[in-house]
Amino acid sequence: MIGNQTYLLDHSADSGHLKVPLFSMRGVHAGPRMAVTAPEALARTLSDRLWDLPTIGRMRGSLVVRADDQDPAYDRPDVVVRLTDQAETGAYYQVLSRMAELGMISGRGVPLKRAA
Repeated sequence: MIGNQTYLLDHSADSGHLKVPLFSMRGVHAGPRMAVTAPEALARTLSDRLWDLPTIGRMRGSLVVRADDQDPAYDRPDVVVRLTDQAETGAYYQVLSRMAELGMISGRGVPLKRAA
C-alpha cells in the first residue's frame, strides 16, 4: 500500500510545537528524502498540484512539503528545497526537476533546467 497522506496546517496557536506538513508521501521504492519549504500559500498550491499527479505514488523515496515557518529538519531530509515567492508554475517545475535529478521520478517531460 502506498503511504499517501496529505495534511493541513494547525493554526490554532503558535505554541512552538511542530505542525504537521501540508503534503507527505512515501513512494513505493527506497530513495532519497526530500523536504520542500515555501510560503504557506505557495506550499498549499504546490501540494495540491503534486497530489494531482497520477504517478506520484510510484516515486522513489519520500517527499514532504512544509510552510517556511516550520523546521524541515524534523523530517531528516537528504535534500531541502527552499522556495521563495515565485510563480506557482515555476515552483512546481523546480520541485519536479529536482526530484528527477535525484532519481525520485523518471523525469519524462520535466525540463531539468528551468528558469524560475
